[in-house]
Parts: sequence; structure tokens; C-alpha cells
Amino acid sequence: MLENILSELGLNYIEIEIYKILLESKELRASEISNRIKIPRTTIYVYLKNLKSIGLVSEIDSGKINNVKLFTAQSPEKISLILKERYLKLQRHNSELGIILPELLSKSKSKYLKPSFETFRGETELRQALKDMLLSRDIDTIALWPIKNMLKILTPDFFNYLNKIRIKNKLHTRAIWPQSQVVNIERHPYLGVGERFLREIRVAPKGVDFDMGYWIYGNKVVFISSVKESFGFTIESREMVELLKAQFEFLWVSSKQINPTKNGEDFLKTI
Repeated sequence: MLENILSELGLNYIEIEIYKILLESKELRASEISNRIKIPRTTIYVYLKNLKSIGLVSEIDSGKINNVKLFTAQSPEKISLILKERYLKLQRHNSELGIILPELLSKSKSKYLKPSFETFRGETELRQALKDMLLSRDIDTIALWPIKNMLKILTPDFFNYLNKIRIKNKLHTRAIWPQSQVVNIERHPYLGVGERFLREIRVAPKGVDFDMGYWIYGNKVVFISSVKESFGFTIESREMVELLKAQFEFLWVSSKQINPTKNGEDFLKTI
């Protein structure tokens, strides 16, 4: 857990190891740190300089004739302080961006067009692909969605987050699940059905099965494969969207409706 927190502060794995070593020791020379992690002393100084600039390491003058420099770790409480400072800076920058964003978009609209086709691989990139949808507001979306596969590849925690922002941004969703992919919604409250969740779900007829899913929003459609292949792609095409919508609507009328969720208040309160 400490490694994850420090990596979010921009530390690489060597800097994290140095900080952990100094936490366990009162004070050490650069040569002693070098011996422990098997990296040249001159290189160690580069990492120590960065740790000092962040505020996680302090340099101590030994006071001896040879003026040997000693290094010690700042209290772990300093990590909390640094995180709070960065959080406040990010909040301020986000507010400033909100002020200038309309002007930036108006200037760059014709110059910086998003690619019409973009591919993704692995859990992290696939999450980013779906997050693009959260830039939208007050629109209807539809999804042909093998939910069990999606939970495996992207994790329940991610869908908990995704649906909080989706509901907050008023993105109404209609989804069709294949019968083989149906999950117990009571165990996954973020998958709730009904007006409160801005979601309708139906189960496809028997024999209609699929491992890859797609989610349509605006003029974009993001395709995501099963965990076996772990890849996806986004297409921005009005004609593609119209084709898939026509197929979806044909399947929608013959699919069985899932009744609105009775519970789920605990999840909705977190939005």
C-alpha cells in the first residue's frame, strides 16, 4: 500500500526503496544506501536529491572533520501533508481549467480532432476508454453488455466508480445482457435498475450469446472484449452508431425486462 501511495507522488521504485530503507534506519550515508540496493553511490545522490525536493528525506551534516553527509527519512506524517498540498493544488487547477476550457475548445475544435479509430489493451487502457463516456452530460446511452465478462476484466470497484459518475452526469443507460451473463444485482448495488439508477436492463432471448460488448454514447461506440483477449477499440462514426442502434432496438423489443431494484439506497447516498 505504501508503494502505491508513493508512486502516486511520482517516485520510481528505487526512490521508494531508498525511502523505506531510511524509514527503518536512523540515518545513513549515501554509500551505505548504495551497498544495500546495489546501485552506484553517484546515482544514489540523484535519487536522494529528488526525495529531498519532495520533502521526504533530509540531509544531516555529521559535524565530523571529513564532513560526511548523512540522510534520514522524514516522518510518514509528511506524506499526508504532501498529499493534501497536491490535492489542494489540483482542485485549484481544475477550477482554473473550468474557466478557460470553453475558450480552449473553441480554438482547438478544428485543429485537434480525435482519431476516428483508437485501440486499447489491458485493464488500465480499457478503463480509460470507458471513462471517455463520462465527459458527456445528459444523454441516452445503450449497451450490449456481457456483464460477467466486464466485471472480470474491469473489476467491481471500477464499475462502482463508473456508475456514480454516470448517474451524477445524468447519463441514462439501456443495456441488454445475455442470459449466460446475468448477475445478482443485489450483490452489485451499483448495477441497480430503475429511474433512480437511470438504467434499464433486459435479458436477451435464449441463444443470443456474446462475450464482447459495446457501449454507445453520442457518435461513439466503445467495444470491449472478454478477459481472455483483453482488448478494445473506440470508433467515432455516426453511420456505425446508427447501424448498431438499429440492431440493438430490434433485439431490445424481444428481450425480457429486469424489474426495478427495490434496494440500493446505500449506494445512491454515496453519489
